[in-house]
Amino acid sequence: MKQELSRTAEAAPQGRNATTDRTIDVLLLFNEQQPVLTAEEISERLKMPRSTTYRYLQSLRSYGLVEENDSSGGFRLGLAVLRLARTARQGMDLSTVSLPLMQELVAQTGETALLTRRTDAYVVCIERVESQHRVRLSYERGQVLPLHAGASAKVLLAYLAPEEIEAILRTGPFPRYTEQTVTDPDVLRTQLESIRTRGYAMSEGEVDDGVRGVAAPIFDTQKRVIAGLSVAGPAFRINQAVLPGVIQAVQETAKRISLRLQELDL
Repeated sequence: MKQELSRTAEAAPQGRNATTDRTIDVLLLFNEQQPVLTAEEISERLKMPRSTTYRYLQSLRSYGLVEENDSSGGFRLGLAVLRLARTARQGMDLSTVSLPLMQELVAQTGETALLTRRTDAYVVCIERVESQHRVRLSYERGQVLPLHAGASAKVLLAYLAPEEIEAILRTGPFPRYTEQTVTDPDVLRTQLESIRTRGYAMSEGEVDDGVRGVAAPIFDTQKRVIAGLSVAGPAFRINQAVLPGVIQAVQETAKRISLRLQELDL
């Protein structure tokens, strides 16, 4: 079977292939709402002759991509699709899923995007997409950031379990990086509650003077926050005029990453 697939690929002309396109169309008709479809339903939806539809279905069945559903006489996705899905999930991780959307976010906002995760009492930058501006941030992959300062850190701290938050807040005193760094546990509690209410975190000059950041949470399939997505740049560029748009872009991108992770069951 592998040899036949190889020969087919070599013989295929450059560009789109009508037969391949229609075969993929058949597969994409199956979804959670309609996991079983009859040949007649497929024929009607794709406006194909029934004989052509049967030919495609038989070809897909020979590769295990669809199988007949004994109880209804229709067809459902086959075990080969499950194997492909497992392989796709194994090749995916948080950075792989997030990077293309982070690149879109940077193109949209013009500022550097960071992907961060919590490790004990710290936050680690696991992915970064730089802006094209001459004046830009120097955060690197693997850089360790404080958990109590900056939007990318506070958005992770805010969504921990209450007992975890209290345990961390009791570990003070917290280091002060700039005049804007919040070190008072009571003030931090108020800020964290506000972050959970708004659904995003914002900071200015808490780790580096003159740097403004906006961050939103990324959720896994269990609705737990596993990472933070942030945009950061000089406050003179992320000014009050553009700030609402940056906040919206960060939140929407974080939601898209969360949905993608949930679709892939990561």
